Order: sequence, then structure tokens, then C-alpha cells
Amino acid sequence: MATLSLIAEPFPDWEAPVHFAAATDLADAIAATAPRSCSARFLSARGTTPPDFSSPRISAEQLPMGANALPILWQSSTTARPLDGEMTHAVTPMIPLRSRSEDDGTQTTVTIPHGLAWEAPDLLTPAQGRLTRSFVKRAAKYADVLIATSHSVASLIQQHYGHNVPVQVVPPVAPSVFLAGEDAAARRDNLGLPERYLVTTANLDDHGRLQWVLDALDSDPSLPHLVVITGLDPLLHVKGAPQQNDIVAALPAAVRERVTVVPAEDLADVGAIISGAAMLLQPQSFAGTGYTVIAALMAGVPVLHAGVPAFEEHILDAGHAEPEAPGFITSLSRLFIPNSGDGSSELERLTVHAADRGRTYSWNSVAWQLWETHALI
Repeated sequence: MATLSLIAEPFPDWEAPVHFAAATDLADAIAATAPRSCSARFLSARGTTPPDFSSPRISAEQLPMGANALPILWQSSTTARPLDGEMTHAVTPMIPLRSRSEDDGTQTTVTIPHGLAWEAPDLLTPAQGRLTRSFVKRAAKYADVLIATSHSVASLIQQHYGHNVPVQVVPPVAPSVFLAGEDAAARRDNLGLPERYLVTTANLDDHGRLQWVLDALDSDPSLPHLVVITGLDPLLHVKGAPQQNDIVAALPAAVRERVTVVPAEDLADVGAIISGAAMLLQPQSFAGTGYTVIAALMAGVPVLHAGVPAFEEHILDAGHAEPEAPGFITSLSRLFIPNSGDGSSELERLTVHAADRGRTYSWNSVAWQLWETHALI
């Protein structure tokens, strides 16, 4: 029986809990799409609580090391020997790899979620940046195929590590915890959210550009309430980065009653908030993995963003791009103005496109592509 092993213990950054949730959904999809006599294996660190899978085609196993030790130990090529002869996929660059002969039967694919370590290294801690670049460099050298989440990330990989590096583009899919659950409405009620609101994950720094959204709110009293989700920003662990209390304290008096700040401590709350929003606002100058953007599209929620290439690839006509603050502020107001003809707004048109676009994202599709990729290695 052929088994595709999924290294689910993610790279230790701000998105680690989301990557782990995504790996759980991917394991389910790998099992559901597995060819005859094939199965999935979910590998997590010692001390991590593995998911409770219902499919008999998935086995959950724990690595003999804790999550904190993995980044250190996996920098050594000797730790890759247990993977010899296996089909293995990693949801982040953190995977033990080494040089092997071409006929030993080992197959490895590695997802590179974003290009922040090269495009915007100041958004990461120095250790995160160095570790990311180190693992990606080794993956470019030893992995059979690198999986990029967008064409912009694929171009960045080949720019830094050579155009001969085999890269395949597979757009990300939002983990199910970022989608509306059965208790989504109850969660929104518990958070005290109004029926109609905007949502953003932006921070107050120059890269996050939350001020763009606050200025829009200040200039147009008719705009809906704003929900700011904190904790999903790469600056979360960088010294001196604005935190939740900083955002609350910095809110102008004129909009303070129109803004709710919610920490992303429970990922299911994030899913409930995004799925109930009228629009997702992403003024940031960078693109991470894009889980929140994909979650919005899968929920039929359009996106107003700053035109970052990776976001444009994901969103297409399901949103609107404005790279400068004045245009962003003006567009946000304009989107909510009813047309003089039928009374509808441009937002309603974008919402229809978002629902159509969201249906193109599927974990089963990602799993099929992984099986096909390993079949061709």
C-alpha cells in the first residue's frame, strides 16, 4: 500500500495554528481522493494533540521530538533518513531533507506559503527570516517539487534559487475552521457584533495600513461597523509591533464606538466573523499565505485590497484593488452607494463574483494535484 505522509507540524511562525488546521483538512482530502490501495499518514510533533480522523485511510503518528526541537534538529540532514523511500509532503518549508540517489524511491514535495522572508523580511523576526530562507534553500536543492501558493511566490523562488527549480502553483484553501460553522451566528452574538459590518486583519504599522480603514470610517459615517481581528499579522512576534491594546488605544474618538477589536485566540471565531462580514478589507502592503482572503471568497465575501500580486491572483473580479490611501478610502464609500438605476450597489455585484470565485477552492482539488504530482515524480 502506497502512503502519502503529511508533515503537519508547521513552521514556527504566526500562522502555525492555521497551518496545522489546514493540514488536518488536507489529510482528510488526501484520504478521500487516494487511489486504490493508497492512504494518508498525518505526522505531528510529540506533545501535539493529533486530530480525530474518521477515515480508516488516515493514520495519525507522532514524531519522537517536540515542536520546539524540530526546527533545530531538522536542519541536520541526518534526521531525514526515516523518510527514505517514502512519499512525503510538507505544508510549510519545515521538512528534513538530504541528498539521495535517484532510485531510492523517496518523493518529497514542499509548500512555500509566501515570500515574506525575501520581499519583506522586517515583518519577521530575524530568526524566522533566517530559518525560512535556510529551509527553502535546502528544499530548492533536495525536494522533488516545490509547491507555491501563487505565481508571484513561484517567480520569487526561481529568482532566488534558479529557474531550473521545479515549482508547481497550487492556490491555498482556507481551513474549515476559517469557514462558517453551525455555531457561527451564536459566536457573533457572543462577540457583540452587529448584523452588518466590515472586517479587516490589518495592523497599525506602515505595512498593515489599518489607518487607511480608520480614515475611511472617519470620513464616511454611513459605512458599517468595523471588526479588527488581531493576531493574524506577521508582526505579531516582532519586538515593538503594535498589539491589540495599542490598536484600541489608538482609535480616534470619532470612530471608537464603531470599531470592535477581536483577538484571534479561537480560530473558529475568525471563521464566524469573516463569513458574516459584508466585505473583507486588506490594505496591507504584503501578502501572507492568504488564508483569510480565501476564507472570505469561500464565504461569498468580496475583498477590497491594495493590489498585492498574490491577492490579485486569488481574488480576480471578486474584489477591488486600490494601492493608495485616497483611492482606498474613496472606493470603500463608493462600493456601498446604491446605483441610481435599480438601487443595487457595486458591492452586491462583487458579492456574486466572490461566491463564484469561492467555489473554485477545494481541498479535494489540492489533494488530487498532490497525488498526480507524486505519480509523475
